Amino acid sequence: MEDKANLGLIHLYTGNGKGKTTASLGLALRAIGHGYKVYIIQFLKGGGYTGEVISVKSLVRDLMSIDQFGKDCVKEQQQLKLPGFGNGSMVRNHQYCGECRYCFSIDEAEKAHARKGFKLAKKLSSSGEYDLIILDEICGAISQDLVKLNEVLNLVEDKHEHTELVLTGRSAPEELKKIAHYVSEINNIKHPFQQGIEARKGVEY
Repeated sequence: MEDKANLGLIHLYTGNGKGKTTASLGLALRAIGHGYKVYIIQFLKGGGYTGEVISVKSLVRDLMSIDQFGKDCVKEQQQLKLPGFGNGSMVRNHQYCGECRYCFSIDEAEKAHARKGFKLAKKLSSSGEYDLIILDEICGAISQDLVKLNEVLNLVEDKHEHTELVLTGRSAPEELKKIAHYVSEINNIKHPFQQGIEARKGVEY
């Protein structure tokens, strides 16, 4: 497509509020609507029952791919036993799920997952095969010292000139803010967690 020559900018979604991954998924949906190929790499996440994983693998797998590079979710088997998983249907049964970063301690296994994900990110971002690549929670991987900041800066510099790149996660380094074309900081003004409302299927995950 001729308009793909207009791609190639860098987006950064950061801040301590809900919506960073959600915003990147919205951009992905818009992109595939125009026939663009999208690849999502999630760091520090390992729940194959999340809405984005189910949607990509059952509904839009021809245009969008998603891979998670985090330790397996401790609640995944509970979730997968609920009716509806695996056939693309909506599952309305409630099963508590928190946020991945609260479930896992950072250890060598988590680091190995992150390294594997980053290796794939480097390969895909420079290949030109995908029009939009999302590195979800890459900032978290940096802050946890699973991936080095200079490695991410090098990935950005070496990416294909027509690949749009999205970086998400809390505590984005200033160096990433400087090189990004879009920088959005999502602040936590109010959240249902503060009222004791647990994460809800289809909203938080």
